[in-house]
Amino acid sequence: MTPASQEDDPADAGEAGAGQPPPTFEFLAHTLFTQALMALGRIPNPITKKSHRNLPTARHFIDTLAMLERKTAGNLTEDERRMLEEIQHQLRMMYMAETAGPQSP
Repeated sequence: MTPASQEDDPADAGEAGAGQPPPTFEFLAHTLFTQALMALGRIPNPITKKSHRNLPTARHFIDTLAMLERKTAGNLTEDERRMLEEIQHQLRMMYMAETAGPQSP
């Protein structure tokens, strides 16, 4: 495996990333969180402006966040770790609510 070139380093991108959020762990986690919320039908798709529920896709994003947590264990700041735990907990609770059987009155 060859090392990444300097032009692959976002810090060296100069103006190429102008107007874009910085590539942070927090941004990645929130992007996956937002995608899962859309798949759960909790927020509308920003393009179609419609909500659509796709539980297998929601499960995929939840599992992706869990994999990210495992792969980054010991390498996150306390704030990053806590944020990742909290968004996973929220998504799991929403997913369980969506997949639970009929609710009793």
